[in-house]
Amino acid sequence: MLKREDPVPLYQQAAAEIRDRIESGAIPPGHAVPSEQEIEDEFEVSRITATKALRLLREEGLVYLVQGRGTFVGPEDVPRVSRTESPYERIAAEVAGRIKSGELRPRFPIPSERTLRQQYNVAKGTVRRAVALLREQGWVFTVEKRGSYVSPPEEWPQA
Repeated sequence: MLKREDPVPLYQQAAAEIRDRIESGAIPPGHAVPSEQEIEDEFEVSRITATKALRLLREEGLVYLVQGRGTFVGPEDVPRVSRTESPYERIAAEVAGRIKSGELRPRFPIPSERTLRQQYNVAKGTVRRAVALLREQGWVFTVEKRGSYVSPPEEWPQA
């Protein structure tokens, strides 16, 4: 989470968050880091801030750019892993899997926004997009000011 009142510029804070993910192994070598658009959405910053954050990581040698493909972890000779899912899609898929397995039961709440943010180490906007996707797909429903709950099985998408 970026601290807007902090004297450290937002692009440096965003780069630090992504750097932490790289160093912890959450984004392994060859995998794509968040795109400029994803950084904008996740950290609620401008395109210029997102661009500067990625440029800083490139200057540090942590990532490299492949024009038209994205920015990837590691030196350029590391094999790239195809970018197939965005972070919010991955979170939604994992929560849906927990619903299908019976770990999360119908009409019971899914983990809170705060819990999901901490579990996946992502911003509020990313979790909100994941829950919105789950809602669109029919896995959950949301009660204003109460949270999101697992939908009845008859409303789940047909696999």
